[in-house]
Amino acid sequence: MTGTMDTCFVCGSSDIEALFEARGIGFTLAQSPNELTTTSASMCRTCSHVQTQPLEDIASYYDTGYQFQLHDAEEDDIYTAMPDGRKVFRSEHQAASVIAKNTLTDGLKVLDYGCGKARTLALLKAQLPGIEPYTFDVSGIYTTLWDQFVPKDNQASYIVPEAWHGKMDLVLSFFALEHTADPKGFVRDLAQVTRPGGSVHVVIPNMYRNISDLVVIDHAQHFSAASLDRLFRDAGYLDVEIDDTTHRAAFIVTATVPEDGAAKPVAAAPKDLGTTMEQARAVAKSWADIATRIAAFEAAHPDAKAVIYGSGVYGMFIASTLGDPGRISAFLDMNPFRQGRSLMGLPILAPDQVPDDIGAVYVGLNPQDAARIIEGVAPLHARPRDFLFL
Repeated sequence: MTGTMDTCFVCGSSDIEALFEARGIGFTLAQSPNELTTTSASMCRTCSHVQTQPLEDIASYYDTGYQFQLHDAEEDDIYTAMPDGRKVFRSEHQAASVIAKNTLTDGLKVLDYGCGKARTLALLKAQLPGIEPYTFDVSGIYTTLWDQFVPKDNQASYIVPEAWHGKMDLVLSFFALEHTADPKGFVRDLAQVTRPGGSVHVVIPNMYRNISDLVVIDHAQHFSAASLDRLFRDAGYLDVEIDDTTHRAAFIVTATVPEDGAAKPVAAAPKDLGTTMEQARAVAKSWADIATRIAAFEAAHPDAKAVIYGSGVYGMFIASTLGDPGRISAFLDMNPFRQGRSLMGLPILAPDQVPDDIGAVYVGLNPQDAARIIEGVAPLHARPRDFLFL
C-alpha cells in the first residue's frame, strides 16, 4: 500500500479534509449490509481524490468472500431499459464501448485484468472471434466460467505470469480499480503487462453521477476526472483521456503505454478543482439529507404497506434506515437475475408482482434516473400510490 488515510492514495498529499462519517451506512457490492460499520470518507484538497478506509484483510475478501454475481453465468446489472422493453445489461454496454474506442483486430492479445466472471470479454470474444483473450483475477473462483472461452494457458489467478509482461496489446479493467488499496500500484501493474505502444481501457464508478458509490464500503477509491488524470499521468501513460459521457454512471480512462525511451508526461494542473471539491461535499451531504427525507416519508405514511423499488445499494440503504422495516413487503426489481431471490429477509419480486394493497413505494434508484424509470413502470401506477424519490 502506498498511502494511508492521512495521505492521498493518488498524489500523496497530506492536505486531507474529512468529508463524511456515519454509523450504520455501508454496503458491499455483494449485496451485504454492514450495519455495524462506520463509513467515513476524506478528500484530498490537492487533487480532489476521495477515499475511504480499505477493507481489512482485503486480499482474503476478494479471494473467497466477494463471489459477485455467481448465481448464473450470464447474471449482470441492467444498464438501461429500451423503449421497446429490451434490457441492455452492463457488460453489453461495456463491450460496445470497447469496440467503439479501440481497434480490435485478429490476433490482438486482450487481457481482462481484475475480471471476475469476465462477462464483457466473453461478449467481445463472441463478436470478434479473432482476438486472443486473457483473464486475470485475485481469486480462483471464476475459472470454470473462463474455461468456456479462454485457453488455460491464458488464465491466471492471484499472480500475473512474468511471461505476460509487456505482451498485451490491450488491457481492459472494469470496475476493479476502485476496490484496490493501492491505486498507484494497480495502474503500474496494468502498464507492466501492456506492450510498449499498447493501450489500456479502464472503467471506474463516477461518484458524481451515481452517489451510491460513496457508501459502497468495498470501494476504497472515489475518483474525480482530475484525480484519474493525475494517477495515470504520474504512472507514465501517454494520451490519457477521461470520458464521463459514454457510460452514464462511470468514467472510462483510455491511455497508451509509452514506447521505450519516450519522455515521461507531466500531469497538467487540474481545472475547476474547487468546483469538483464542492460537488464531492454535496454528494456527502446528500446522504444525510436522504436519511432525513426517508424518516419524514415514513412518518407521513404510518399505516401504509410499502415496497422498495430497487434491490441495489439505494434499496438496501432505505431498508436499513427505516424505523419500522417490518412494514416493507418486498423489494421490486426489473432485473430477471434478481427476481425470485431474497434480500435482507424480503423477497425480490418483478414489478408486475406488486401487491394490490401497497400504498407507498420507496424508490431505491439513482436519484438522477429514478423519476424517468418509475414513470415507465406501468404496474406501479395501476392504482393510487405515494412515491418517495431519493
